[in-house]
Amino acid sequence: MAGSETIRFGTDGIRGVAGAFPLDPRTVAEIGRAIGQWLQSQPAQGAEHTVLLGRDTRPSGSMLAAALSAGLLQENITVLDAGITTTPAVAYLTRTYSADLGVVISASHNPSEQNGIKVFGADGFKLPDEAEAEIEARIAALIAAPAPEQAPSQFGKLRALAKGFAPQLEQPTDLPDEQYVRYLIKGIDLSALHVVLDCANGAAHQLAPEAFRRAGATVEAINTQADGYSINVQAGSEHVRRDRSALLAALQAHGADLGIAFDGDADRVIGVAPDGMLIDGDHMLGILAVQLKARDQLAGDTVVATEMSNSGLADYLAAHGIALSRTKVGDRYVMERLRERALTLGGEQAGHIIILDGDHGTGDGIYVGLLLASLAAARKRGGEGGLSELAAAVPRYPQVIASAHLKARVDLNAVEGLSEAVEAIHALFEGKGRVNLRFSGTEPNLLRAMVEGGAKNTMQQVVESALRLCHLVAAASGTAQPKIDVVDCVTGAPIQL
Repeated sequence: MAGSETIRFGTDGIRGVAGAFPLDPRTVAEIGRAIGQWLQSQPAQGAEHTVLLGRDTRPSGSMLAAALSAGLLQENITVLDAGITTTPAVAYLTRTYSADLGVVISASHNPSEQNGIKVFGADGFKLPDEAEAEIEARIAALIAAPAPEQAPSQFGKLRALAKGFAPQLEQPTDLPDEQYVRYLIKGIDLSALHVVLDCANGAAHQLAPEAFRRAGATVEAINTQADGYSINVQAGSEHVRRDRSALLAALQAHGADLGIAFDGDADRVIGVAPDGMLIDGDHMLGILAVQLKARDQLAGDTVVATEMSNSGLADYLAAHGIALSRTKVGDRYVMERLRERALTLGGEQAGHIIILDGDHGTGDGIYVGLLLASLAAARKRGGEGGLSELAAAVPRYPQVIASAHLKARVDLNAVEGLSEAVEAIHALFEGKGRVNLRFSGTEPNLLRAMVEGGAKNTMQQVVESALRLCHLVAAASGTAQPKIDVVDCVTGAPIQL
């Protein structure tokens, strides 16, 4: 029975197929109740416990937001509904409205049929593991318990926050979108810059073009449909990493200086230069680190990145006197390291970049895109050319990610012959390469095998090594002929097998 399954917060919230357990309306209402019960056990920020709720454009978003709100309201929690907005905007607005929690209904860069529930604390950071564990326990108890016989004596209130912009007003406004855009563009000058924005048919479809125009850029926006079914479909940062042709064509057709792509909830960003160069998270970390250090704003002269980041980034940073601290895959682990060590800059190769500078406290694709664009604008005004030269200075060694779709997850430590295969790969690469095997934190039964060679290794050696590892794990999971997709991490392009 579905209800007997354990519901867990993964690396990026509770995920699944919308309408099916655990994202069916009845279960989501219980998740809302569990969050509400936990919140009632905590001190309130104001006179009442409040949750600020936002969602991306997915067609299931309204249903899930309504179900979650019902559970929260049953536990006497006031819900501030921000409607369609980005994940970073929810983190910002949670602080702005002094809410006790922020909740986002989104599955980020994943397909439209999937969705998820992410929770932020009052400070705009994701909840700590202990808090998530307490909520998980309450979810399990509610699902197992019979329906309550006695109705609650009090219910929360549902308040829909106003939508829209008021750029003509000089005085402060209570429009959430307007507050967020003004926050984003503070100190940003994009005058003389012409950009193309790929909004992934997602949450950034209005916010991003408004912010870039307001900062002074000429903006061409593509993939701005809000029907939800087209979110991330041949659009957005993950698509551009695999195939930048459409964004590049728009860039060249408009004679623009820079292309920028966001994912469905706009916490990721990827750039494309007019010459076709892909500017990914590793490039951005390298470029931003050097810029911040030059202004004495890079705390600890250290950048945080995950095990997936290319070793070329580490070598580039070292040449500039900057250390690279690696974490497990997942932006929450990057954030934890940044906060533990009071550092400024971290992120992932996929374009999730976090800047903790006092004003900003979460991975925000629009803000990082504005920073990237402001650098491009300054270089253009100074006659220095585009960003390709800066990005090309970050060396990249042959690196792939092989994604194997398996029948089931297995304990990687127990797969026969796997450790020996990894040792053989390290020997082949003469100790210069790296191997990282893990199951996806957001997609069921999906194995990720990252293999990186040294400067002397060929792409063929790297691909063959990744496939060998995938087939070993597939055999252990009972998957006879697994579907395996391989992507070149340096170019973002798929590799034909």
